[in-house]
Amino acid sequence: MNKFNILLDEFLDRWTLDTVKKMKLPEYVGVRNKDTFCQWVETKTRDLGSIKGLTSIKFGIYERKDAKQKPKKYKNDNKYSWLSGYGNNRNEAFDNTKRDIISIIDLAVAGRFELIDDIKLPDLFKWKVAFLYSNERLIPIFKREVLLRIGNSYGLKTTKKTKISEIHNVMIMNKPAHLDVYSFMHQLYNKFGQKKKSGSSKKKSIRTSRKPASKRNIKSQTRTIARSFVVEQKHNMIQEKLKDALIKKYGKKNVILEENFVDIKLIQPTYISFYEVKSAPYASECIKQALGQILLYSLNDSDSRPKKHVVVGQYPPNGNEKRYISFLKMNLKLDFEYINVGLD
Repeated sequence: MNKFNILLDEFLDRWTLDTVKKMKLPEYVGVRNKDTFCQWVETKTRDLGSIKGLTSIKFGIYERKDAKQKPKKYKNDNKYSWLSGYGNNRNEAFDNTKRDIISIIDLAVAGRFELIDDIKLPDLFKWKVAFLYSNERLIPIFKREVLLRIGNSYGLKTTKKTKISEIHNVMIMNKPAHLDVYSFMHQLYNKFGQKKKSGSSKKKSIRTSRKPASKRNIKSQTRTIARSFVVEQKHNMIQEKLKDALIKKYGKKNVILEENFVDIKLIQPTYISFYEVKSAPYASECIKQALGQILLYSLNDSDSRPKKHVVVGQYPPNGNEKRYISFLKMNLKLDFEYINVGLD
């Protein structure tokens, strides 16, 4: 685990979906409270993607530092200001804001990013929330002008009407198989994050390489309960959906769950298939995590029939990952497949 994973764990441990559903307005946003949801999203998790800029209206509703200064464009009471479309009083505005936050979380978990565009909250904030609950599927870049430059670089003809989800999808489809989302974020931001200044061609270099072995932290690290629970829950959802599909196709007696630690074992007259489910956000990560395990299961199985090996994740492979899969098949000479099982 790197520092980004640890920070994300801390956020998810503090702001579980259940906690978000129960939070009150002072827990969501407040001038003197450093432990609010909005403080965590904007400030405490800044290393996971900056959303600095725009006023606090990006949160949907906020407490004013100077209660007397009421912005004319929004609705106000003696303490809070909020987006006009969210209601006529602070309680109604917060209820509608929280409703949208919960919808973003649900859509991010399911990978239905295209439906987030239509949610009323400002883009900068809502896409940071979406990233934090996306299981590191999204690339954590949120400023529209930077996203437009990135989209254009990949051949997407962007306009003022271009949806943010379209650009995120382009980044997802082009993420190199060997980079995690944070390394890819730094690579993209180093290239597209700042407009070129006239008379200067120098770019600030951002290091994304690993520390030398002698300087690495070798202390044991444990994931927090929240992240582990989220990962386990998603794993179980994928496994259950795959099991139902296999039973429907091959019959219940031929589909075996959790035998000798194998997620799913399929018995057929002329072969046996081992399915290893992973909840990682990218096909390449699922394969890296699963391949050694699934080969060990195959080695230790006493059945003499030919073995097939199937790694299962939530998302289909992008172009770079397809090349990675082809490379593995060609060089390992292994009966191996990667399949995805989408979540509703």
